Amino acid sequence: MRLHIFLCDFSHIGEKGTWAKKGVNFSARCRPGEELRCPPLRIPSPDSQYVAIVDYEKVFSDNGDYVLTADLSIADRTGTKRPAGMRYAIEDDLEWSPDSSAFFVTGSEGGEGPDVVNVYHLSDPQLTPQSIVGEAQRDMLRSFPPCRAKGADKEDCTALAAHPSFVNVVAVGWTPDSSAVALMGEMPCSSRFGGIACAVLGYEVDSKAGTILRRMEARQFASRWRASMAWKFRIPDPPEYEAQ
Repeated sequence: MRLHIFLCDFSHIGEKGTWAKKGVNFSARCRPGEELRCPPLRIPSPDSQYVAIVDYEKVFSDNGDYVLTADLSIADRTGTKRPAGMRYAIEDDLEWSPDSSAFFVTGSEGGEGPDVVNVYHLSDPQLTPQSIVGEAQRDMLRSFPPCRAKGADKEDCTALAAHPSFVNVVAVGWTPDSSAVALMGEMPCSSRFGGIACAVLGYEVDSKAGTILRRMEARQFASRWRASMAWKFRIPDPPEYEAQ
């Protein structure tokens, strides 16, 4: 009976990725009437030795209302399950590494973020989510100084400069050797940030430490990673800055 999870039908494994073309999309939570957006999912690893399981449970509030909340776990071929730490956005993509040793969950709270990119390594008994976006976010702020941007709102640019987490970052894929994840960094797409709104850089970062291994201008990033993107990527306009 413990092998049942690997004998089930994998034909329904969720929607195609929203950010990562090879990823599988799932909703982190659904309200009453949205149940069709939250089907249980089974997402097998490339080597078929593991499966990521997305189940949902009803979480009730004091007034009797409820939301369906995603619960993520990993099972091996014996059926033994391990829960994975939770930190998801509204919509998420899950993509296994090519060597089946890890997977990432990337997602967004919608609009101007915030975004989530966490990596889970199967070698970690606790399957603790590791955020790998910090270095990329700080590099984005150095590369596109918010309060030098032409037409930027002073209050908003000051807040952005002080909070690297406001920079949007999503994952689009794994490098072939499974050592790094490709990230797209994007400054918030709002006119409040003037000449740097929607500015983009690409990164390949170490999947454990998040250290930047390769930094790419938007055109180079598109050339190297466009095939892994689940959306039609557009090269943004060059940033514009106030005269010094």
